[in-house]
Amino acid sequence: MEDRNLYGKAVGLDQRGRHRSFGSAVDAAFKDLVTERNDFFDSLADRWAELFPGVPAVPGRYDGGIIFLYVRSAPILFSLRPKLRAMARRLAALPGAPKRVDLRLEIHSR
Repeated sequence: MEDRNLYGKAVGLDQRGRHRSFGSAVDAAFKDLVTERNDFFDSLADRWAELFPGVPAVPGRYDGGIIFLYVRSAPILFSLRPKLRAMARRLAALPGAPKRVDLRLEIHSR
């Protein structure tokens, strides 16, 4: 009678798996999705509005040497594509920048 779950009470938690809480399960699920760390990229988020005022894109993630900029929609993405080379040149001139600055655009709803 002890193992029955008559009223929605959780029983047998120690037998269910390795996660004792929802937070623990979420942390484990997203652990592999963390992107690599880069000091140059981390500083971009703080200085972005100063470097590119009015540009409707923000630094989203740094992955494999590529800086992904997040935009809200496809029209914004297409309007920014011609400006990427100039933006990359400006970023490459900053202190601590990698030898090659590679920018990509991604649509995210922030």
